[in-house]
Amino acid sequence: MYGRTRRRRAGRRYDRKVGKAVRVVMWILTIVCIVIVCLAMALQTKASQVVAAEAGNAPAHVAIQRESAVDMAYAAARTASVSRNAAERVRSEAERVIMIDAGHGGMDGGCVFDGVLEKDVNRQIAWEVVRKLEERGYRAELVRRGDAGMEKIERAAYANRSNALLYVSIHQNSCEYGDVSGIETWYGANRASAESRKLAQCVQRETVSATGADAREIIEDRELCVINKSHMPSCLIETGFLSNKEERGKLCTAQYREQVAEGIVRGIECYLRDGGDM
Repeated sequence: MYGRTRRRRAGRRYDRKVGKAVRVVMWILTIVCIVIVCLAMALQTKASQVVAAEAGNAPAHVAIQRESAVDMAYAAARTASVSRNAAERVRSEAERVIMIDAGHGGMDGGCVFDGVLEKDVNRQIAWEVVRKLEERGYRAELVRRGDAGMEKIERAAYANRSNALLYVSIHQNSCEYGDVSGIETWYGANRASAESRKLAQCVQRETVSATGADAREIIEDRELCVINKSHMPSCLIETGFLSNKEERGKLCTAQYREQVAEGIVRGIECYLRDGGDM
């Protein structure tokens, strides 16, 4: 009897040791999986390849390809069946994208002057903005790809579903007077309007600085769909007047479009870094 009792006590001690060892192993696996996810995020930053060609004033054709390294790491964590909640949280933060929207598209060419379509200029600048953001380590995405058309409400809804961090819409301006030129930026009057105004100020200031263009107004608007229906801080920048011959000529060059894109990216960085403080 005494011998059986001693063996039962020894068995319970052994079970406790095994249980403790299993818990330690599970914690170690959890930490390893989180490290894998973080490393995958770091390797993602140059996942885009941009190929552009320009002949005269013809639009450039650019293809952007992305690898979903975060999704791969997340799947690995789930396969390991450890710390699923931790993996969910890591992926959620990693997918806080900056949405860049090239205005118009498809059958909607926007304003057109001397054969130059607004939708093409918007798209070329938007591609350059995404490329520059990803080179700096941000996660950025085009709302519409190629020349496909997309309804305005769908653009805002897509950004909302994606839990986007910021939303920037790129457009060109026009006026009946051919001498009007410059950059102006709009923001919505929705629940994110205070932060949207800060973003608009940063983007306007830095783009004017990068291009040397005339600084026009920063405008609050209650009607523009994409900046009023989006839930995150957002703005719409009119980067120039296609109705102005001189400004249209600049916007048809890759060099000037690169300057515009650089200004937009610097404005986004300014907002994220300083919260829009002047």
